[in-house]
Amino acid sequence: MAQERPNRLAEWLMLVRRQAPIVREHLAAWIEAVREEPRLAWETSAVRYTAYGLAALVLVWVATSFAGWLAPPAPSARPAATTADFHVVCSDPNCGHHFVIHRKFGFHNFPVECPQCKHQTGVSARRCNSPTCDGRWVAPLQTDQGLICPLCGTKLE
Repeated sequence: MAQERPNRLAEWLMLVRRQAPIVREHLAAWIEAVREEPRLAWETSAVRYTAYGLAALVLVWVATSFAGWLAPPAPSARPAATTADFHVVCSDPNCGHHFVIHRKFGFHNFPVECPQCKHQTGVSARRCNSPTCDGRWVAPLQTDQGLICPLCGTKLE
């Protein structure tokens, strides 16, 4: 038959209950001795180490507060952005000018005016990373397979 594991918490509680009257007697005797000779309180290691611990906590608190006062304030966060840069390519085959416009987020009013040819032919550009285009900004073509590069025919992401 398997033996049950002893309950450690119950054992500790029983030990504390048995020792409580003895501890009370010792504490009363110590308090009476300290009343007669006050120096005895500091000579007791529990009192002395408690005082050292509290003094250390206060010292650490004072040191961190002082360091906080000396440190410069943290830079405040900038407000959230409301605009973005959009890459645009002129869809006119004779122009093909690449430029960047600065508009609010969610801008979809394409085509825009091309600054070079002055026509409303600027469309949202995509980067083609194929080996032939090598990261060039292009005006994508919409097909059944999705957006493709007009120069090399690679599917754009």
